[in-house]
Amino acid sequence: MKVTHPSGPRSVAEVLAGLGDIPTHRRWLTPTPGTATEADAAMWNDAVDKRLVELVDGILVEKAAGWVESVQIAWLGGKLFEFAEHNDLGVVLGPGGGYRLKPGLIWLPSCSFVAWADLPSDETPDVTFSDVPPRLAVEFVRRDNSPAEMTRKVAEYFAAGVKLAWVIDPEKKTATVYTSPTKAKTIDATGTLEGGRVLPGFRLPLADVFAAGPRKRKKK
Repeated sequence: MKVTHPSGPRSVAEVLAGLGDIPTHRRWLTPTPGTATEADAAMWNDAVDKRLVELVDGILVEKAAGWVESVQIAWLGGKLFEFAEHNDLGVVLGPGGGYRLKPGLIWLPSCSFVAWADLPSDETPDVTFSDVPPRLAVEFVRRDNSPAEMTRKVAEYFAAGVKLAWVIDPEKKTATVYTSPTKAKTIDATGTLEGGRVLPGFRLPLADVFAAGPRKRKKK
């Protein structure tokens, strides 16, 4: 008698490797790993006590977050918003704007840009997760983001149609600019973020992004 084995990862190690070795404190056990759905992710992202969770391989994964990075994300998002609004290019979203990159895969970039040309109704859709991928996806790295996790994210973004990705590391004071999953350039704090063909004319010193994070009250 021929025995047919189930496909996919069969051990905890295989599951963790598939997730990109995401730390255990960010991987939820409820619902049971492998059974979580988009509805489960939407419930937490829409809840009153909102939790930013992504959906990967049937597992809810809490997005890494921190105060300094959140200020930097908000500041960068504001600059992107101002540029996109002034030039009427599209909409800029914060980490609450999620994307269904394919069935069962939900990512929440730190911030992102979607062009009007990609939105059929020329308006922001009232959805929790969009089927329209962003043209620019930005991810801020924290200590509990693994390199493998970020590598997978970049690959999934471009597979879904993203044209430009910035992976910003506040601790190392660097940003890696991807124009494809395999074509990237890393710049240090003396470099400049550029919008390229996605946001033509957008330029922002990376040092300004890092300086926005550690805030202190201004003396009167």
